Amino acid sequence: MKAQSFLSGAFVLAAAGIVVKLLGAAYRIPFTRIVGSEGIGIYQMAYPIYTTLLALSTAGIPVALSYLIAESRAVGDQRRARQVFFVSLCFLLILGSIMAVGLYYISPFLAQRVLGDPRVYHSLIAVTPAVFVISIVSAFRGYFQGWQLMWPTAFSEVVEQVVRIITVLMAAYLLMPRGVEYAAAGAASGTFTGGCAALLLLVLVFIWFEKREMSGTAGRWRLGIRFTDVLRIIKRLFTYAVPISAGSLVLPLVQVIDTVIIPNRLQDIGFTIEQATSLYGQLSGMAGTVVYLPAAVTTSIAMSLVPHLSAAISRNDLREVHQKINTSLRITNMLCLPASAGIMVLATPIMELLFDDPSAGIITAWLAAAALFTGLQQTTAGALQGIGKTWVPVINLIAGCSVKILCNYYLTVIPGFGIKGAALGSVLGFFLVFLLNLISLSKLTGYRLRVGSLLIRPLLAVTIMVMAVLVIYAILIPMGNLIATGVSIIGGAVCYFAVLLITKEIKAYNLRFSIKR
Repeated sequence: MKAQSFLSGAFVLAAAGIVVKLLGAAYRIPFTRIVGSEGIGIYQMAYPIYTTLLALSTAGIPVALSYLIAESRAVGDQRRARQVFFVSLCFLLILGSIMAVGLYYISPFLAQRVLGDPRVYHSLIAVTPAVFVISIVSAFRGYFQGWQLMWPTAFSEVVEQVVRIITVLMAAYLLMPRGVEYAAAGAASGTFTGGCAALLLLVLVFIWFEKREMSGTAGRWRLGIRFTDVLRIIKRLFTYAVPISAGSLVLPLVQVIDTVIIPNRLQDIGFTIEQATSLYGQLSGMAGTVVYLPAAVTTSIAMSLVPHLSAAISRNDLREVHQKINTSLRITNMLCLPASAGIMVLATPIMELLFDDPSAGIITAWLAAAALFTGLQQTTAGALQGIGKTWVPVINLIAGCSVKILCNYYLTVIPGFGIKGAALGSVLGFFLVFLLNLISLSKLTGYRLRVGSLLIRPLLAVTIMVMAVLVIYAILIPMGNLIATGVSIIGGAVCYFAVLLITKEIKAYNLRFSIKR
């Protein structure tokens, strides 16, 4: 089967990511009406435990697996690619089993002593089998990504989310009469049913794919793997997976630190506990939700980039490496720059429209630039992972997060800054990570970023877009914020891409050619 191109794979993953995020936001409305705030609280207390275990066990496996398989395929060794997959699958079966059994036995302690609510026990038990299932799912997703096929991952993510949501709503509705803790546990079981649906789909696709790829090849299931090969594969898997998993834990840990630092520092300059908590909620729960939404697209670009760069590096094709990095950065900049500018100028209307809290607009405007730098940081991190330098983006991310923490501590107590200082700290932190990643890529691959060609036309398009957005909003505001904001966003997007087409930054023929490559 023909591998998907870098761009088409990224688009497929991005589309799936957006659908999953939209579905994830939409189901909370009926779910909250069924179980109430108390049920949501019990459900939310169990869910982070589940996601943390997945981050520890599987966060880096799909990327590492895709890297190793793409590396084997690049040199024409499909037998080794399958050896890598089956060793990884067995390893994840064992690891997932250990994690699931461990969570089962530690659930009473977590519910009573750590989370402080014995009712959470039922929800923890409900997510236990999902830890095992999703571990296996991650192996299949990494396998297909290594073959540069992103659609199995994309479809399985959508199927997983749909089945999970159906389970959440049905189980919550049916079990609510027995008590809110049982309704929350039933909802938590959606992680298991969704995972099973995704696994079934991936297994069927795998069987079909193997028959298609290996038709007419004798002994296609004879892997002939030795114990020394198993150890070698596991060692390489750990070499790539551990730093990626470590990197996935950096931001959650920084967020935990933020919850301690920011409210306390705001109280130091005279805010009450309620005011400080409210301001932090505006920053993390409102502004952050909107500003980091483009990350769904840039994460997909980074994920698609890894196997393509791995294959190019295996062939020692630096020209293709530079071309893929340049293309991914141009697309990231082309998408995230207008998002950042649009959020900045429409911050207050957007906050009023989504959260009925226009006062969060100022914080959102200060944080808006993070939409651009987060995207560039993710794309450059994916490039570094693709060339096999998996620890470099982790070290750079730690450096950027350290700057963010320092800014959060010192800027929030400067008169006139307050919570805006924390927003600025996030922008500066992600900018530093992007800059360090870019410098690392330059040293490791010889890549040179042409700032002029990257920015001139998009900046011109963004400038015209911003003026158009302000005019449209001013004209339509008498019709209400909903219409004015919605039409302004659509009109701004149309204006932006029209300018890119007119200036030939985007060429329809080249775009079709790139997607097919």
